[in-house]
Amino acid sequence: MKQILKISLAIYFSLFIACTPAKEEATFKHPDPETMDENVILPPSWAFGVLYGGYTNQEETIERIQEIQAHDYPIDGYFIDSWFWDYENHGSGPDKYIDFVADTISYPDRVALWSFMEDNNIKGGFWIWDCIQKTGNEEAFEDFKSKGYFSDIHINTGSWHNSNTTTDMYQEGDDSTPQTPTGNIDFKNPEAVAYFKQQIKHFFDEGADFIKLDRTAEISVCKAMFEATQELGKETEGRGFIMSHSSHGTDSEEFKRYPTKWTGDSRGDWSLDKPTKEFFSWVPKHALKENIEAYTDPDNHKSAIPFLTMDMGGFQMGKKVEVSEELFIRWMQFAIFTPITELFTQPENPTSNLPYKYSERADTLFRNYAHLRMQLFPYIYSYAHQTRLTGKNMIQKLPESIHEYTFGKEMIVAPIFTQGATTREIKLPAGNWIHFQSGTKYQGNQSHTVDAPLEEIPVFIKEGAIVPSRKYAPSIEAGNNKTIDLHIFPGSNSSFSLIEDDGTSNDYLEGIYAKTELMLESDSTSSVLTIQPVQGSYKGMPEKRTWNINIHTSSTIKSISLNGEKSSGTNLTKNIFSFNSDVNKLNKIQIKH
Repeated sequence: MKQILKISLAIYFSLFIACTPAKEEATFKHPDPETMDENVILPPSWAFGVLYGGYTNQEETIERIQEIQAHDYPIDGYFIDSWFWDYENHGSGPDKYIDFVADTISYPDRVALWSFMEDNNIKGGFWIWDCIQKTGNEEAFEDFKSKGYFSDIHINTGSWHNSNTTTDMYQEGDDSTPQTPTGNIDFKNPEAVAYFKQQIKHFFDEGADFIKLDRTAEISVCKAMFEATQELGKETEGRGFIMSHSSHGTDSEEFKRYPTKWTGDSRGDWSLDKPTKEFFSWVPKHALKENIEAYTDPDNHKSAIPFLTMDMGGFQMGKKVEVSEELFIRWMQFAIFTPITELFTQPENPTSNLPYKYSERADTLFRNYAHLRMQLFPYIYSYAHQTRLTGKNMIQKLPESIHEYTFGKEMIVAPIFTQGATTREIKLPAGNWIHFQSGTKYQGNQSHTVDAPLEEIPVFIKEGAIVPSRKYAPSIEAGNNKTIDLHIFPGSNSSFSLIEDDGTSNDYLEGIYAKTELMLESDSTSSVLTIQPVQGSYKGMPEKRTWNINIHTSSTIKSISLNGEKSSGTNLTKNIFSFNSDVNKLNKIQIKH
């Protein structure tokens, strides 16, 4: 009897420890699954909100952020592009590129600038590249050269940041274009890397958080830049963040360790096969349609990038710098349903790709879609973890098309990439699918033509799906998961793993995170939603949580019971059932319909 009691107590305490919220030290670590891709490193949680970039001086940066906030847009990060080094001359160069000082006139108090962002839960970033041009930067150039920290030195005859007054990188030079000696920093030399980090440390001491890396995506450079953000960023807590090119640098799986990448300086147009404007020859050959394919086409090397982003609306606006409200709205709708969402464009764009500068309609639509993205954070972030745990990216192509995709297994997204289109044909996979906007149910293994007015991107939810969301907050770090809205779509059986962590540390790499298994079982008359006790814990995990169960069904809800006790709340008229619970508790919600 004593032996049986001893075993029972051992089992009890092992379960108790596994389900107890984190204290000073974590006692439960999730084991690594066999499917895990160890190369996948997660960006910090804030990176899954909405990011912006611009060619703005200190005053303009603050004004732009305040305008973004005044329009009730979310904002999690803002980077200052290449003019950060010499705003007064619009980044013409070669002077200041790079001198490790940057522009102290147009940014007279960078500590105040970054502090303003920090006070608003916004991360600040700055542009940099991997070389030093001698002309105008003789001291920095000779310093690195004398130490043997260049891998090579060449004569730069191009115009980009070498007396160029526009962002058209490879325009032909003239007699005034300097023949500039340029040293490529040797990022394969540990001493050179350490010295480079030392030279940029003061930017992080001032309060910068992340880096926009241009010109290259070589793994050695990305590694050094990423580690610099990890080691030097005051708010990083171990998780770094960079944005680097995706045009190359994916030959080795190691690239996944230094997130993230963007698709490049995209053409602000619909597609390459039906262009609506002229572009300079150097502009990368991808527009909206090709950006969709970057995520979905397995033959496109960019589709392997777990946390890929792009310049919403396109970077280059054409030789005449023409903008289109329709194109921006369609691009925006697509960008919302991608792993990392970011707005940016060339400085010559009069709208700066800010929705409120396009039209009142664009302003309203972006606000609505951006709010939706922020609410979907628990869903998106769970799939960010699943990317590492399963080795499968958040976005997966459909069997017969590369222009629609799954955004997590519960959603299908069908972007509009044809000018003037107001309908969309799509072949849905097996199962029943619910049109997100209308609630109409569509059968799988069939082709359907659905309405797609300019205000809507076709999104379908799988019958049986469980989609967690949370209350809107203007930034990821300003929100929390203390209340979770669970959207369930009865009709089929399904499950979802809600995965959470502290969002800033690397504890998750040691298996320190929380997982809550959710299961839905349905038949013609009832559904049972099971919320399992949390497994694991993390720093700051809430001990209690409010669950709002949103039941998406055309059937009349007759009754709801929680753990066998019938509820009589008036909220049933809205198909919403709410309750508070300890996160360690098993909860069963039975719905009769």
